[in-house]
Amino acid sequence: MRRLTHLLAAALIVGALLAPAVASSATLGLVADDGFDAAGTAAWTAPTGMAALKAGAVRIDVRWPAVAPSAPANPASATSRGYQWAAIDAKVRAAAENGALVILAVGGTPDWARADGGRGGAAGDPAWNPRRASWRNFVAALATRYNGTTVADGTTLPRVAAFELWPSPNLATGLRPQRLASRLVAPGLFKQIVTTGAAEIRRVAATGGYAATIVSGGVARTDPASTADTAPQTFLRGMGRTRMAFDALGLRLAPPTGIEGPADGANLSVSDIAGAVALVDAIWPGQNRGLWITDYAAPSGPLEAGRTPDTQAAAVTTMLAAAANPRVGVAVWSGYADTAAAPYAGLRAVAPQAGAAGDAKPAWTAWIAVVDPPVS
Repeated sequence: MRRLTHLLAAALIVGALLAPAVASSATLGLVADDGFDAAGTAAWTAPTGMAALKAGAVRIDVRWPAVAPSAPANPASATSRGYQWAAIDAKVRAAAENGALVILAVGGTPDWARADGGRGGAAGDPAWNPRRASWRNFVAALATRYNGTTVADGTTLPRVAAFELWPSPNLATGLRPQRLASRLVAPGLFKQIVTTGAAEIRRVAATGGYAATIVSGGVARTDPASTADTAPQTFLRGMGRTRMAFDALGLRLAPPTGIEGPADGANLSVSDIAGAVALVDAIWPGQNRGLWITDYAAPSGPLEAGRTPDTQAAAVTTMLAAAANPRVGVAVWSGYADTAAAPYAGLRAVAPQAGAAGDAKPAWTAWIAVVDPPVS
């Protein structure tokens, strides 16, 4: 796995990545959730850890308001007073020490960096479009921090090779404004965010002699009745018109009901990944763009909502089938383990719950059956 990470950083691989003994053509990954943090390196130990899942990637969320709740004194410097990196440092170290490809998913605007100066909505809303200079400085500091930097305690932080910039940009909870005077403006704002962030990441990476992979923030499925959000197909076409540059297209297509179904209307679906590939090829003809499923999940409960451990297991199988498509480079499930904050999301249950006997969730069993089929 260490070799895979190094090759990815050096060669800028954004297409399908093949791991031995894995049925999927993609690199499989999990989100570094609370279960990952609490378990530490134990989360990697076979037969109960990520090694058993053949997982080679970890997505770590970097929420700008949490890292910089107030404006740093020198925002372009990773060592500036005001930055709070400790939580991210711990996750990056744990993932990199075990040879995983680390994907930093970066987004969210602190109040002090909002382009609208706080006039466009309530305080504490991270979806508002950021000031370009503030965003540029933050990404520069972030990329520098995880560029093999030696920190105050004398240790060296790992180098991060992949960055997902601004997740869920088609949702009003991800990026605002989506529209002005009924005109869709979010794709244009998103282009500025990705272009600005990518430039800083590439500049910093060049100083370290490597190439970073830029993933556009994954577009999310929407409620067809929503007038606030922008449907994925519509948003992707808007992205195409902006001629924005990135290395891999992010997708966050968790089914809104928790039960996977086919694409509907202007939505996309992991169960129809071939349809998503066809749409991408129509928008960016001849470019053969790689797709990264940067977040996917289906809960195993509550049971009264019609979500069961078995429907979650079926969704796991659906995602892994999509990951077998050669255009999918990475496929990430949203949680390693159920947590207090997300008691039904993970592949492992940290405590017994209805329909799951302790750690042995059907989702885990389904994953293992697909990625490491038994030898007959």
